[in-house]
Amino acid sequence: MPEVTIQQTLLLAKKGNELSREEFIQNHKPFMIKISSTLCKRYLTWGHDEELSIALVAFNEAIDSFNPDDRASFYGFAKTVITRRLIDYFRKESKHQVLSLTPMEPDKDDLYDYESAASFKHYKEDEQKSDFAETVKSYTTVLAEYGIIFEDLVEASPKHKDSKATLWRVAQELCEHSNLLKHLTKTRLLPLKELELLTGVKRKVLERGRKYLIATTLILSDPEFESLKGFTQMDSIVQERG
Repeated sequence: MPEVTIQQTLLLAKKGNELSREEFIQNHKPFMIKISSTLCKRYLTWGHDEELSIALVAFNEAIDSFNPDDRASFYGFAKTVITRRLIDYFRKESKHQVLSLTPMEPDKDDLYDYESAASFKHYKEDEQKSDFAETVKSYTTVLAEYGIIFEDLVEASPKHKDSKATLWRVAQELCEHSNLLKHLTKTRLLPLKELELLTGVKRKVLERGRKYLIATTLILSDPEFESLKGFTQMDSIVQERG
């Protein structure tokens, strides 16, 4: 369909010509299938997949919202609206868990080939950032139970690699001994005497590294904080939090 005809048809549809709108929608059902199937990484069919119903509503929304004066492609605009509505649907229904970020092989001459997978990738990145922020928030709450303020962790983190490695090893030992870990979680105090005997690290060193030791132990021992394990530098977590 030539671009001038598209613009004329869109104008008629926006003005309430239902016949023009219906014809335009019917002609572009393959477009909706292409966008939706690419995003879902499986072929969708009308009357069977809810995603196409979402796409149809979104396409109608695109007709009503598109402004020809912006000099943008209607197809690009419609693709964006459909993708956003489907992503909202995936978020609500938790269906994003079964999707793949690998795009379907595009047809080089396909007018309707857009970066659906890239859009979904951005969504997943935002989702991961949100999940990480929630994890840090929960971690901060738990730290407070031990009298540790999150922002103090930068100062509490050992400045020398050897010192940090030593305390990291102590934290690992602590996690591997359930009786010692239970003592920590129950009393909110480090079992300093037992740790000194177990690791050979002097009590004064353990006392100086108390905040770092507890903060690290909480990360290593709680599955909820799995995503924080890569942050051996406490200042890295603070930077991510900010």
